[in-house]
Amino acid sequence: MKTFLTKPVFIGCASILAYSVSAIALQSQETRMAPSLGMFGTTGLIDMPTAESQPDAELTTNISAFSDFTRGTFSFQITPRLSGSFRYAKLNNWAVSGPGGPFTNPDYFDRSFDFQYRLLDERSYLPAVAVGLRDFMGTGLYSSQYLVATKNLGSKLKVTGGLGWGRLSDTMDVTAIDSTLGGSPNIGSWFRGDVGGFGGIEWQTPVEGLRLKAEYSSDHYVLENELTTRDGQNRMRPAASFERKSPINLGVEYRTKRGMQFGAYYLYGSEVGVSFSTALNPKRNNGFVDRAPTPVHARGSNYSGSTDWTQIAGIQDKAREQLDKELNKDKMRVEALHFNGVHAEVRIQNRKYLAVAQAVGRTARAMAKVFPDSVESFTIVPVNNGLASSAITIQRHDLETLENHVNGSELLAGRVDISDVGKLPVGGLRPTDLYPRFTWGIAPYFGIQLFDSTNPFALSGGIRGTAQYQISSGLSVSGSIAKSFVTADKNPSPSASGLEHVRTDIGQYNLHGDPGIEKLSADYVFKLGPAVYGRISAGYLERMFGGVSTEVLWKRADLNWGLGAELNYVKQREFRQLFGFQDYSIATGHVSAYYETKNGFEFQVDVGRYLAGDVGATFSVDRSFDNGWRVGAYATLTDADSALFGEGRFDKGVRLEIPLNWALGTASQSSIKTALTSLVRDGGQRLTIDNRLYETVRDSHARKISGAWGRIWQ
Repeated sequence: MKTFLTKPVFIGCASILAYSVSAIALQSQETRMAPSLGMFGTTGLIDMPTAESQPDAELTTNISAFSDFTRGTFSFQITPRLSGSFRYAKLNNWAVSGPGGPFTNPDYFDRSFDFQYRLLDERSYLPAVAVGLRDFMGTGLYSSQYLVATKNLGSKLKVTGGLGWGRLSDTMDVTAIDSTLGGSPNIGSWFRGDVGGFGGIEWQTPVEGLRLKAEYSSDHYVLENELTTRDGQNRMRPAASFERKSPINLGVEYRTKRGMQFGAYYLYGSEVGVSFSTALNPKRNNGFVDRAPTPVHARGSNYSGSTDWTQIAGIQDKAREQLDKELNKDKMRVEALHFNGVHAEVRIQNRKYLAVAQAVGRTARAMAKVFPDSVESFTIVPVNNGLASSAITIQRHDLETLENHVNGSELLAGRVDISDVGKLPVGGLRPTDLYPRFTWGIAPYFGIQLFDSTNPFALSGGIRGTAQYQISSGLSVSGSIAKSFVTADKNPSPSASGLEHVRTDIGQYNLHGDPGIEKLSADYVFKLGPAVYGRISAGYLERMFGGVSTEVLWKRADLNWGLGAELNYVKQREFRQLFGFQDYSIATGHVSAYYETKNGFEFQVDVGRYLAGDVGATFSVDRSFDNGWRVGAYATLTDADSALFGEGRFDKGVRLEIPLNWALGTASQSSIKTALTSLVRDGGQRLTIDNRLYETVRDSHARKISGAWGRIWQ
């Protein structure tokens, strides 16, 4: 095993780090240099990692390039200590051959995943220490593991030193690279073999935002500079001109106040590199402009408790009309209303506010304005897609006394009751003008196709028309038609998948189904009990499949977990996306478990049969934020043979949801959703259903309402 102590430059870095243990006084988090990103798109120096973490929940996107190599990296600070990254790298002018014979592939594309965990926090005399896995699942092109320490020396200088294995060792076992492996964790090689030392310094110049970096790199870029073979079967040969002349890298970076970072570097004694990064943080609430809420109509100290007003002729219709008028100011409607002399229950359609707590607060104000003094308690029931999902009961006295209290939100939260909701009480009114209701819209759409091995980045776009005919509460018919103007793949190759082509024929649908009916289905959602929900959907359920889908969900409003089951019988649609079908049909289904934590993590496990007939499980984890952001990842493992599944071995990816109210600054329930998947494959694929029950009801249950409870007064 080779030791880093033979490296004089690294000894210098280690000496500085040792000196800091005895010389640096206590310094606060605020006086330390903020962490920066390296050329791998993760927290680091230039090519080497550091032991720092980005701010909790930070989302960063990085693009870097030097020589014939370009890397794009998406990183997320999952917890204050744990970060995860997904990288897509393009290597120009490579030749690749395999067991089937040689072929030309001038551009080689590689996908990789990273994790880093901060073991120890930086303290007055001790550095931060972290352990990391780079490219821990895949071909192993960038596969490495490391243990690294970083220490701030005052507020302008920091030093880093570490030990690396794999790619970050003095030598690299190039026979461990397998261009056909993609998707399997290479656990057997972690923290094994030769060890290399790396280190460096980072200095904040007197110019705000401008930094200088210097590092000693233990990455010898063996693979990029040598012909490599693996058992005579797989060969990867670079044709690049990159030559590593020195282990020393130098860099200059500038970071703006808006989180953009620009970098320029002199690398390995022969190359010039550049990088660009952006950062967003869901925890930074941008806020939005909206109509000021109506002040709570407070009763006088000698208010009347008489309930004689309930005997007035037509009082129920009059109260409903007045309340509906008040709610219309905030784009809400009365779905149903029931009241007596002391209590009122209203079921609302909220078409504006993403935070249910904000809709509840505005509804409670409207009720205090409309109902006479004797009505002491208000129950507000959000109705989502026809489902009454929870009952939030607020005492009128609490509204009056806590509206302007400095801790009003917290105090009110402790007095509010959130429970399941049953049937509307006898005598309740439903407006006659709500149903049937027809809505439609025409809007442009766009999509990005990523990570295909032959066409890694392609845009698609066009115009989409949508329509919905809501027959009654919970019963509707909806559909969409799309016409493309830009197609991601105009001449798609036939799928070579060894499984049923349930997804890999997407190019044929794009080519022949233009224009096409994306969806046309009837949906009925209903309640089987206070905490039991049901759904039946029939028709052309998505672009590729039509049939019947049924679902049931048990989820109490006051619990952070639930159970569900789904059963479908579907047939594959024709490529033209009109009304015809192909011969392939299948019965699929899953049982699901859901669990939510107090700090915003949502876990989901789905076990069952997928569209290609394979059986397995999907594991998902999302971190959700009170302002509507969601960042998550998933992996699906099935019994499909890896050789039939193809490159990637199993389905996996990361996903992101950004609420429009965060981006635009106006109240909206709309959001932008995107997913970064490694490859389109047929294994582990489920139906695409728009209105699955858990997604429909979760935002109106206790944990989500409580998380955004501060909006009750907004």
